[in-house]
Amino acid sequence: MTGKYSQGSSLFWGLLRAQAAAAIGIAILVAIAGSTEQILIALWGGGISLIAYAWAGFQLWIHPKNRLARRQASAAIRAEVGKVVILLLLFWLTLSEWPATRSSNALILFAAFFVSQLAGWIWLARRLATNPIEAQPADSSAPAQAASDGNDDGNSSNKDT
Repeated sequence: MTGKYSQGSSLFWGLLRAQAAAAIGIAILVAIAGSTEQILIALWGGGISLIAYAWAGFQLWIHPKNRLARRQASAAIRAEVGKVVILLLLFWLTLSEWPATRSSNALILFAAFFVSQLAGWIWLARRLATNPIEAQPADSSAPAQAASDGNDDGNSSNKDT
């Protein structure tokens, strides 16, 4: 993997590892007093968060075309909209097709989802607080370079005429 993509890749995989660890941790806690089905519900709750954030992280940090400066805003929008659609679809399918999740087990599903989500947010916040350079896109020098070459598509505030 090249250097310019390794920063986003480490954020992507670290976020997914943090969420997976949280989902497994919740499943272990549920295993202490719960049934096998409740353990699966806890794992699936964390898995829903993991799947949605895998899509968003891929769009933001891994997809090579989305690392270009001119595509970062649209990539962020696609990532967030896609994440919400995936979350809603997976929760709808789970609650409509898995009858056990409609009872008090829904609390386990949503708790595992929120704990997994929270673990990802905390991991990402701590990672970016200790290494803020990772928050910047790897291609951040492209707009400055394009402006100096005169290839700025007319969007520059520095008019030479």
